Amino acid sequence: MYVSDLAHQYYPDWDQRGALRLFRKELHATSGLWEALQKEGFKEYTKVLTRSQVRTIVKFLGEP
Repeated sequence: MYVSDLAHQYYPDWDQRGALRLFRKELHATSGLWEALQKEGFKEYTKVLTRSQVRTIVKFLGEP
């Protein structure tokens, strides 16, 4: 899944670019989430998420 697609699911009222910006801020701001994603190989400008990374995000942020 593309990061931008998941971001838009979490922020459906925003355009794709704005949703992605907010989503990336949320990934950094949520305690423990950024570290967990990095352990799974996530980098600052990753464009495609693995299933495991999506599960980790949903675990921390809840369903979009």
